[in-house]
Amino acid sequence: MHLRRSIEKDKQRAEQQAREVKTKAQAMAIALSTIGKFVIKKKVGEEDKIFGSVTTTEIVEAIFKQTGRELNKKDIELPEITSVGTFPATIRLHPEVVGTFNVVVQREKNA
Repeated sequence: MHLRRSIEKDKQRAEQQAREVKTKAQAMAIALSTIGKFVIKKKVGEEDKIFGSVTTTEIVEAIFKQTGRELNKKDIELPEITSVGTFPATIRLHPEVVGTFNVVVQREKNA
């Protein structure tokens, strides 16, 4: 009988932990949509074309600066960004939770 109770407690504990992880992911998704946008400054050439590209590492750093949460760059989906403007992005925070936000690419001010 003790073994059965122990297994049941372990199962309940695992289920509780899984719920907590999902709840934290949902809270982060709400935070991302509430903030709404993350600004990335890039060097810009003619016709507002950026030099290089916007990387997921830059996005993760911008999110960290505003939220204090470190996210995995591999979970971010971005369109190809080649110019200044606003672009939609998503991040998988949990198998059942996806966060959405905008990436705003602005001209870096010349020093």
